[in-house]
Amino acid sequence: MVSVVWLRKAGIRCIAIIFWICVITFFLFFSRISKLFIKENSLTIFTFPSLLDAEYLNKFEKETGIKLYISYYENNDELLVKLRETRGVGYDVVIPSDYTVELLIKEGLLQKIDRSKLAFFKHIDPKFLGKYFDPKNEYSIPYLWEVYKIGVSKNYFKNGSPEASWKIIFDEQYVPGKIVMINNAREAVLLAAYYLFGTIDNLTDDHSKKIKELLVKQKKWVEVYTDLRSDYLLFSGTVSLAVGMSSEIWQATRFDKSIDYLIPKEGTFMIIDSVAIPAASKKTDLIYQFFNFFYDPNVVKYHANKYSTFPVTTNVELDNYFVKSIERIWRESKKLTFFKNVLSEKQLNDVWIALKSH
Repeated sequence: MVSVVWLRKAGIRCIAIIFWICVITFFLFFSRISKLFIKENSLTIFTFPSLLDAEYLNKFEKETGIKLYISYYENNDELLVKLRETRGVGYDVVIPSDYTVELLIKEGLLQKIDRSKLAFFKHIDPKFLGKYFDPKNEYSIPYLWEVYKIGVSKNYFKNGSPEASWKIIFDEQYVPGKIVMINNAREAVLLAAYYLFGTIDNLTDDHSKKIKELLVKQKKWVEVYTDLRSDYLLFSGTVSLAVGMSSEIWQATRFDKSIDYLIPKEGTFMIIDSVAIPAASKKTDLIYQFFNFFYDPNVVKYHANKYSTFPVTTNVELDNYFVKSIERIWRESKKLTFFKNVLSEKQLNDVWIALKSH
């Protein structure tokens, strides 16, 4: 005879399984579900949290009568998962990073952009066009750029900053203390590859093994893997150095004079985030209205100031602190490369899982 206790336990397990199936389904197909409740005269934008201000964009809604629904993803991997699973249904504008744009194009998840409808295109700095991920800019339009830096706590270094080299985060002989390391498999792995081999091209399984060994060894002096709040960790003295994107590190230097940054002499990585249109969207007329608003010089300036990002357009008046920082980056960045798709997702995950489980 089946006991009452067993039946209760079985019932609880079934409820738990159904609950998680519902959660996962909602996560993957939120865009399709939400589409049932979204007005036709509207756009759904899928973006990083620290890129556009939803409240500020109320101005666009008032001027055009087009309602904006904004959803957020934490990283490019999350964007890829959702667009692959939904084929982009329910999204009208996405803002991926360069290596993600390349993947989305290859998988047929983006539609071509009609540049004749972009009033701002002539103001985009040519040095951000024609890049590897979309050579003719048929599917994407650059919006902002960043580079990777090493944030420095000047409180920690009483006798001046350390040498501007990647060895201060990878070579135990030169590491000054606990550090912050980026929490992204692709970026951490390729940064280690660049340090070890001077390039990220033609990586083999033997290269992957050496990269894994380096990252596992580095873990001993990594206080935390994160892409956020490195400014607080530097200011508090918790860490001596932090690897991160220019927006995070530079914003800290703007408001905290005890923090500075280094651009490694060996070179560093650049990221370009671009606007793109999912292949499934049918609202192109509304999208081009949004694009022209989004690239308006005053709108670009507002978002650049709020999030400390660097715009790609040349008709934006930036304050002197912005200008000097950009000049310093171009002056000190002797070599810039991109986090290209040179390793498969499986290869990246194998190294990352080995690191995190060590």
